[in-house]
Amino acid sequence: MRRWRERRLHHQLFGWMALTILASVAISAIVLSAFDPGKAPFGLQLDRVSAFAAQRFAERWGDAAARDALARDAAEAFGARLELFDATGRALSVAGGSTCRGPSHVLDVSRGAEPLGRVEVCLHGLRRFRPAVALAVLGTMCLVLWTAAAMLSRRITRPLSLLIAATREIGRGSLSARVRLGRHQRGELRHLAESVNDMAERIERQLEDQRELLAAVSHEVRSPLARLRLGAEILRADPRNAAALDSIEREVVELDGLVGNLLASSRLDFKTLSRQEVDLAELCRQVVARHQLPASCFEPALALALADVDPTLVARALDNLLDNAARHAAGVVACRLERSAARAFVIEVRDAGPGFPPEVLPRVFEAFYRGPVGASDRSGSLGLGLSLVRRIARAHGGDAWAENLPGGGARVAFSIGGGAGVARTPER
Repeated sequence: MRRWRERRLHHQLFGWMALTILASVAISAIVLSAFDPGKAPFGLQLDRVSAFAAQRFAERWGDAAARDALARDAAEAFGARLELFDATGRALSVAGGSTCRGPSHVLDVSRGAEPLGRVEVCLHGLRRFRPAVALAVLGTMCLVLWTAAAMLSRRITRPLSLLIAATREIGRGSLSARVRLGRHQRGELRHLAESVNDMAERIERQLEDQRELLAAVSHEVRSPLARLRLGAEILRADPRNAAALDSIEREVVELDGLVGNLLASSRLDFKTLSRQEVDLAELCRQVVARHQLPASCFEPALALALADVDPTLVARALDNLLDNAARHAAGVVACRLERSAARAFVIEVRDAGPGFPPEVLPRVFEAFYRGPVGASDRSGSLGLGLSLVRRIARAHGGDAWAENLPGGGARVAFSIGGGAGVARTPER
């Protein structure tokens, strides 16, 4: 019963209609069986009528004129053809026409145990009941009704299937998906489809407005941040402002990184990647230089690493790894670019910190997770930055992972291309 409830509506409708058809056929068969001459009550009534007619003929059999008159009256009253035969089979008379193609019935005429003859009655305009013909008719009706049930159930459920497909696409983030019904579709289903389309359009418009607002706000925030950094650099001419300016610059860099993460997250949410072919080795070299790390810190295993990626997002992912290592792991030891066995590019950062606490390591890429109270200083970095690294990697067909190194420190890396989960167990 539970499996029946969980079946699709199309199958349920077809099943109920099929049961209705079978019930109708069964009732029709019961009704038709009542008209079978060999079964009561119709058969019993026919036997009684036959016995009564045979008795009337037996009373007049010795009088040929009275017998023939009774035959003519019966033929005229019932629209039948009657042939009378004596006990030896010799034809005596005919009443009611010369031919008859209807069903015939024989009346045995006798007086006590003495047979007098027989009367063959043929009813004009009636046909003999044939069970095979009746079954063929019922089978044809059943086939026609079954086909109509299948077409009707499909016509009813097809718009619902289109609605389900459209809502699933909208749920996956494809807000441009719409329900496309035929022009002849009317009624509540069309109103439902129009409501779903209107809802999707409103959501798409609202998210687009939010995206534009986020981009505008981020731009407006970054402009004063840039001016603050410029002002801080100018004030550095006076050595007495060095400590305050260092604090201001750190806050400005923090805000600038937060805005960058928000913009990257927004682009991932709206799937607006600007892919282009870039050299990942040169891109990583530029990011490392921007963090004022020595050139020897970057160890590319490839002289040229061309990939079709969004350079801004990939640079943001590497920025977050370097920031995480610099702030919470006693600095960056090495940054490497290599090719995995699955032909994916792998970018990794190794640090000299204490490593991840065992209870924190499985959750380092969860958004806004900062580790338990009392964990090492590294737990403070497990927020938006590392979760964004994994999202950027998966948007490029890769993944991200982290592990503690045997000699101390940690290794955090992400892959580009090659499918999700690539290089989860790379060589150490």
